[in-house]
Amino acid sequence: MTESGKKKDTSIEAKRINSRIEDLETAVIECKLSEDALKKSERNLLSVLYALEDLIFILGADGTFHKYFQSPDRKDLFANPKSFLGKHFKEVLPRDVADLFQNAIYRVEDYGNVQKFDFLMTINRDEMWFSARISPLKKHTKDYFGYVMVLQNITDQKQREETLVTNEERYKAVMLQSTESIFLADVETRVILEANQSLQRLLGYSLQEIPGLSLYDFVANGQDDIYQRILRILKERSSYKGEMQYRRKDGTIVDVEINVNLVSYRGKKVFCVISRDITPRKLAEKQLIHTATHDPLTGLTNRLVFYDRIAVELARARRNQTNLALIYLDLDRFKIINDTLGHSCGDQLLKAVAERLKNLLRETDTLARMGGDEFMYILPEVESSEDVDRVAEKVLDAIRKPFLLDGQLQSITASSGIAIYPVDGKDAETLMKNADLAMYFAKDKGRDKHFHFTSEMSVKNL
Repeated sequence: MTESGKKKDTSIEAKRINSRIEDLETAVIECKLSEDALKKSERNLLSVLYALEDLIFILGADGTFHKYFQSPDRKDLFANPKSFLGKHFKEVLPRDVADLFQNAIYRVEDYGNVQKFDFLMTINRDEMWFSARISPLKKHTKDYFGYVMVLQNITDQKQREETLVTNEERYKAVMLQSTESIFLADVETRVILEANQSLQRLLGYSLQEIPGLSLYDFVANGQDDIYQRILRILKERSSYKGEMQYRRKDGTIVDVEINVNLVSYRGKKVFCVISRDITPRKLAEKQLIHTATHDPLTGLTNRLVFYDRIAVELARARRNQTNLALIYLDLDRFKIINDTLGHSCGDQLLKAVAERLKNLLRETDTLARMGGDEFMYILPEVESSEDVDRVAEKVLDAIRKPFLLDGQLQSITASSGIAIYPVDGKDAETLMKNADLAMYFAKDKGRDKHFHFTSEMSVKNL
């Protein structure tokens, strides 16, 4: 080979070597880039894994813990990795939990799908609940390389669930066992969402009829806006307590005391209303008030209420510049009835007289028993003395008719005196005194009469 040929071959070989070097350099650069990309990808993957609150384990096909991913900021999620990495799960987990894992792995092997279950485990003396997902980890072949196990610490969730269950059980116990009527109602629609049997008994509806009822279906007349008023009050304070009336299914009215709160129910605010039947208490109160304000024998207004009424009527008469009349009535010879027929007949007579006198009342009039056989009429807004005379004569005529006492008819009369505001007095004491003088004047003039007070009348003349 000539010298020139040798040089030519050397040049070709040099180019080939340079090309190989360039290829190697390119391969090294690409490898480096791939390695950097892989590391970056791994870092990104770890960032994603650490951002999750899930715990991710890689188990070998034999059940040994190989890798573990957990956010370094959440060391409370599971045990220290040193205590389980490189160990079989049966060495790490309690027997009952390990059995759950083993059964799940068997099902993964048999069916090839993800297995899920919850378990309780004590870690660092604290009981923790976990939700587990175990899935197969494969290579490029169908053979199992191992398993991916994802755990989620659900202790807080379980505690919330247990609290909800406990609260639900307590709520049901209160609803079912309470003797007070309890119901929940939608704030917007006022429709009952849930109620107990006590409300059923109180309102006379079946439990099937109550859900869907509006609150206004059983609110007595005249209280239609009460829940709107309650809602305004609840915006200012936590609860409302008051009294109202319910209308039962049969139309009867029942007095109730209610306690109302706003509570959460299935994601929204609702009325929680506790109702207590206070009808017996109301009746007792009415009886006490009636006893305090009425004569026990005749049922008429008593002396105490009479003084209150005359004060009110005099104030109205002064304001409206109208007349007011008093008629003071006393039965004639009532003592003879008591002495001859007995006090029982005397009581019968007083009750019968009261009934007749009540029938002569206008709505604005007041009739009171002042004591013994004495009665007093208050007649507001009288037009003239003649109008009072007509009333007084009707009163005497009603008493003149015989009374049936112990099976026998007995006759009696009465005498009455009249005083008119403002002519005969401008205060209650003066009017009563003058009406009393006029009544005694009538008795002196033969009884069974009525007289108006005049200034000539005096105790000395009687």
